[in-house]
Amino acid sequence: MTATPTRDTHRSVEMFERIKRSIAGGESSYARLRSGIELCIERTDGARMWDVDGNEYLDYCLGYGPLFFGHHPREVVDAVVEQITNRGYHFSFPHRLDYEVGERIQRLVPSVDLLRFTCSGTESTMAAMRLARAYTGKDRIIKFEGAYHGWSDLHYINYHPPLGPVAGTAQAPRVLPDSPGIPQAVAETIIPLPFNDLEALERTLSRRSFEIAAVLIEPLLANCGIIPPLPGYLEGVRRLTEAHGVLLIFDEVMTGFRIAPGGAQEYYGIRPDISTFAKVLGGGFPVACFGGTAEVMRLEANNEVMHGGTYTANPMVLAAANAVLARIERERDTLYPRLFQLGDRLRTGLVRVIREAGYACIGQGVGPLFQVFIGRGPVERLTDYRSAMAWVRPEVYSAWHEQMQQRGIYFHPGQLERWFLCSEHTEADIDATIDAAAESIRAVAQGLPPD
Repeated sequence: MTATPTRDTHRSVEMFERIKRSIAGGESSYARLRSGIELCIERTDGARMWDVDGNEYLDYCLGYGPLFFGHHPREVVDAVVEQITNRGYHFSFPHRLDYEVGERIQRLVPSVDLLRFTCSGTESTMAAMRLARAYTGKDRIIKFEGAYHGWSDLHYINYHPPLGPVAGTAQAPRVLPDSPGIPQAVAETIIPLPFNDLEALERTLSRRSFEIAAVLIEPLLANCGIIPPLPGYLEGVRRLTEAHGVLLIFDEVMTGFRIAPGGAQEYYGIRPDISTFAKVLGGGFPVACFGGTAEVMRLEANNEVMHGGTYTANPMVLAAANAVLARIERERDTLYPRLFQLGDRLRTGLVRVIREAGYACIGQGVGPLFQVFIGRGPVERLTDYRSAMAWVRPEVYSAWHEQMQQRGIYFHPGQLERWFLCSEHTEADIDATIDAAAESIRAVAQGLPPD
């Protein structure tokens, strides 16, 4: 019998209730926390955070992904403090950091000849979609079920659609807005397709390329758990888009600078026409960008397509981005091999102890970006949204998350989210996490036994 530790979180509960009296739902984003085990954070450091009750947590959520170098790394903090103390924190005019950060991105990502800064990943993908439509003169954009590109009306479509007849067939999904308030007419500008299915993409482009501006894709699905591309899939997507006169947009908000210095396009060896970046770029500060070939980006350079924003290229956030990218450039030869080694060891360790408890489990991901799926029956891999949804047991994963949180290990409670590692995680952290995972899944088995 594995005893479940209990942590005193009464201050978090009280604070969250107070927050809800002014902040709708208690959070200024979609629900990040699980009801009943909410956390209110007091402070953070490196790979750890402490709640208002003083409980310590080893953090694998990392601010939903931006904290590639952990919580408040010294060089990022110093760069931002120096900027706001000695130069200012908001100009709305060009400044030195524009070219310093811009040139670093050009060096790291060869497909980006020119770029524009934005404040969020959602803004970047919106701008990329508009640019693709303006460049091609066509309106529709292909995206993939289970892929998240932001919360706007333009692309919050077929992210997590329900299974069954309402969603259409797996090869030809119906267009389904993911939130009330999104007009169906806007949703119809999107053509949803299954990920990892080249035949479905080829069929659609053959019939409808006359109206398709771009294929918008996460190079690996990172908001559906983690679903990597099958061998040859991204190469096929690139070949088909080129053959049919359709632009290829890589949404690297999640993967950019994380799985390689040049993102997923470096890791997989693909050159898209347009790319979007956020998360790691700012190290926790609200900065993002979109960029692409000089030919496509000339519309932005000539102000032929509208893109703007009062806070874009804010010197405070670009100071942070400059520090982040400088460290990536400086440490790339040692940083990524270490993160891959830690990520692979943690992922395989988690899968091992979950299987030892009797559950079906697989781990999927790339180095420091992965997910472990707990489901029913044997499966070699999950290749798309529908196969993942049909296989997983979210109630088991949720119960395991709660047990892990009680043991001081924090990661996102959703089965279709993911784990992140940062430079501050250690071998000892990995060992402690695997040990806690073994205790936690044994406790879960007492109430939710394996099949």
